Amino acid sequence: MAAGDTEPRRTPAEIEAEINREQRRLAETLDELVVSAKPANIARRQVDRVKETGGRLLDEARALVVGGGAVRVESHLVEPEEGSILLKGDDEVVTTYQSRGQLPPEAVILAVGVGAVVVVGVVALIARRRRK
Repeated sequence: MAAGDTEPRRTPAEIEAEINREQRRLAETLDELVVSAKPANIARRQVDRVKETGGRLLDEARALVVGGGAVRVESHLVEPEEGSILLKGDDEVVTTYQSRGQLPPEAVILAVGVGAVVVVGVVALIARRRRK
C-alpha cells in the first residue's frame, strides 16, 4: 500500500467478480431494452396510450354534456426514478381533475346544436357518396 492510500488493494479474484457482476447487470439491461424496443411492444404501448387518452377525452366530453363529473385542471410529467431507463414515449402523466357545477342552459343548447349539425353533415355526406 502507498502512504496516501486508505483502501486496501483488491485481489484479482475480487476484481474479476466485480467485472462479472457488471457484465450480468449490463446483459440484463440490454435484454430489457431489446424487449421494450420490439416493434410489437412499442405499438402495444402506443395503442394503450391512445386508448387512455381517448378515455380521458370521452370522460371530459361526457362531463360537459351531462353537466356533472369533473374537468381536467392540469397535467404534468412525472420524473422517472433515478437509474431507470426511459424510452421515448414512455412518459408518465399525472392529471388533476376538479369537480364543477351544472353547465348553464346556453352551453347545453349550444352543444346539442353543434352535435345536431355534425350528425346532419355526416348523414348528408354518406347519402351523397351512396348516390355516386
